[in-house]
Amino acid sequence: MIELEHIDFRYRDQDVLRNVSFSLPKGEAIAIVGASGCGKSTLLRLISGILPNNPQNKLNGNIYINSLAPEEYRIKGKLSFMFQENTLMPNLTVKDNITLPLKIQGVADNQKVNKLIEIVGLQAYANFLPKHLSGGMKTRVALARSFINNPDLLLLDEPFSALDIAWKSKLYKELDKLRNRFNTTMIVVTHDVQEALLLANHIVVLNNVGEVEMKKAIQSDYNITERVNNISGFMNSVYSNYMIPIQNAIINGNKIEV
Repeated sequence: MIELEHIDFRYRDQDVLRNVSFSLPKGEAIAIVGASGCGKSTLLRLISGILPNNPQNKLNGNIYINSLAPEEYRIKGKLSFMFQENTLMPNLTVKDNITLPLKIQGVADNQKVNKLIEIVGLQAYANFLPKHLSGGMKTRVALARSFINNPDLLLLDEPFSALDIAWKSKLYKELDKLRNRFNTTMIVVTHDVQEALLLANHIVVLNNVGEVEMKKAIQSDYNITERVNNISGFMNSVYSNYMIPIQNAIINGNKIEV
């Protein structure tokens, strides 16, 4: 579904990404990890098509999503983006925030909205404003809103980074339910190697000059919900073959591709 071919990106006089290539089939999940400032979020914005190719931004290489350029694919309305901030409208209720993308498109589907509210467990808070919600609940609203358009592709830019492990665990499982329901392909940016291993079946590590240091496929019999329900068991099972090599690639920059 997604193909990146030799992506170079320069902002003004600063090289941000260098020769980044990877592919991802439909329905799979990939995590992009690396140190702060390595270009993870920039890469996600290039894939989404929201970072323009203008005189300040020089982009070389090709990005295809279902054989379309990102800007063309985004117009189809099958892409969702969860940012680090929840980006909820403060004057809209939980239900109205989730409904907003449909309203912009001139579509009404109250049944779908109610189902998503149920999946993220916010039935009792449907008419609450964001200021009355906890951080974890706001993220659940943003997660539900991300699936209101039945997305083929979901991009996540560290939306769970400010939450504690208990909230993260709940949201990981809700994310798994929604991805399975819509067969959504996912790209998640994170600095947390454990989160990457819990959520993805492919890992890309970027080094501090925006190159791919490692590409690794995660072979595991655990699905996301099983991984979260037994975090210690799952992490023990991937510690030697995945956790240590990925951490070493981030720290030491040893190029490995599996």
